[in-house]
Amino acid sequence: MRRRDLELVRGAVDMHAHSAPSLFPRPVTDQDLGRFALDYGLRGFVLKDHDSATFHRAASLKRSMPELDPIGAIVLNRSVGGIDPYVVEAALQYGARVVWMPTNHSKHHDDYYGTPDYPQLGRRQSQLPGPGVTVLDGDGRLTGEAKAAIRLVADADACLCTGHLSLEETRLVIAEANRVGLEKLLVTHVNLSLTKYDLDVQRELVASGAYLEIVAATCVSPLFQEQTPAELAPIIDAHAGERLILSSDLGQASGPPHPEGMRMLLHSLLDEGVDYGALEKMTKENPAFLTGLD
Repeated sequence: MRRRDLELVRGAVDMHAHSAPSLFPRPVTDQDLGRFALDYGLRGFVLKDHDSATFHRAASLKRSMPELDPIGAIVLNRSVGGIDPYVVEAALQYGARVVWMPTNHSKHHDDYYGTPDYPQLGRRQSQLPGPGVTVLDGDGRLTGEAKAAIRLVADADACLCTGHLSLEETRLVIAEANRVGLEKLLVTHVNLSLTKYDLDVQRELVASGAYLEIVAATCVSPLFQEQTPAELAPIIDAHAGERLILSSDLGQASGPPHPEGMRMLLHSLLDEGVDYGALEKMTKENPAFLTGLD
């Protein structure tokens, strides 16, 4: 019997994969993730850590598993200095191909959850308090540091992800990205509560030149279960998979391994009648372009 869900996972690129080492509980290590990826035929994945760069980890994993494409990244949270162009420059020169704007340290995240962390996840140790990181100055315009970071990503032909910025911040980042010619811009998990946008806003962001990320964690992780595949299917149908990607955003202790979580959601979306070709764009073609693997 043809297994279309497994066919979609084979050759896929997961642009949002959490693993250990991490300051959050992550039962799946980088090596575990690599083995899972090989078992399922995943082409590659972006290692994401909210508190530290992953380009060294990706390079190490590539040496031990050369048939995989592990991709290094950095998140511009307080733990790496916030939105610091010098940090971005070094990360890109080290080989990072994905740069996230601040996530749990962003001002919007703190305002939304009332904490600079995830209520659903527990850190092993407490953090020093600090102001929420924003791309805006006191007049509501992009800071010079944010503009410089965006230009650096554009010049490197890397991918910039909006992280946990507010919609207002995201719109300004997209406008600046367009101004400097950044083609690879991804709005992070548009189906997860704090950055969840209705279809009209999604269409606006796509028309502005952005790609949109759908994450499997909202459907398959008990910690983030916020929607059903039946609720997600019409959103994907409305875009026909164009300028959409599907990532896992997995790595939580109670969730499935990353490629299995993607398979689970893909199976359910196929059952809901979502077009196979649209899902193939979301899992393979679009993420390969954004990560430079095409």
